[in-house]
Amino acid sequence: FVDLSTAQGYEPSDKASGELGKTKPWTKQAAYKLRAEEALRQIRGLPLVVLRAANIYGPADTQGLTPRLICAAAYVQLGEKMRFLWDSSLRMHTVHVADVAAALWHVAAADECGGHVYNLADSSGTTQGSVAAALERLFGIKTGFLGTIASTAVKTVGLKSFAETANEKHMGPWADMCKAAGILNTPLTPYIDADLLGHTHLAVDGSAICATGFRYAVPQLTADTLRAQVEMYVAQQLFPATAMRK
Repeated sequence: FVDLSTAQGYEPSDKASGELGKTKPWTKQAAYKLRAEEALRQIRGLPLVVLRAANIYGPADTQGLTPRLICAAAYVQLGEKMRFLWDSSLRMHTVHVADVAAALWHVAAADECGGHVYNLADSSGTTQGSVAAALERLFGIKTGFLGTIASTAVKTVGLKSFAETANEKHMGPWADMCKAAGILNTPLTPYIDADLLGHTHLAVDGSAICATGFRYAVPQLTADTLRAQVEMYVAQQLFPATAMRK
């Protein structure tokens, strides 16, 4: 039995957590994922493998990096600089969906994996800075960071209120772009939950699973790997092609 859990269950740290790292979930989903892990471990005789994934991105992703991609598209429409909270060093490690799917099959078939927990994270050491750089290349926008002092002030006022304002700002331009492109319905949204806007590092070491023979097919997040994701959405008429830089 393979349980796909989340690396958001580890205590936030700029140091990559291994599989024995301290758990301290910082999103509601992560809290329930950890409870599910424990419940599964109580089932006697269940051959369990747990995979804790970093931020999943790639074709068909809607909740990993996709909201940030859509926010970037909104800034094409707004003609403004896209600013992130905190700074470029904030860790937000990633793993491509193709590698997640491959890992699910790998651990299901490999006898030595039974009873273990494995992290899934590529070797790119993704940060807010590297994501911002990829968005600049992909959409032709400028990005920046508010920094610690300004971001702490925002947090003091309330991240929930800030998230509501930001989400409202992005929804209008996104809707206008979709309408202009003839896209009447899309599951993609720029909405980002307030839980994901705090100064919470997501850093995990995904190398342990390689000792079982697994290899990451997409070891680095780049503007090109993100482009493939957006191009799939464009082909499905879920994303306006006009947002991307040619």
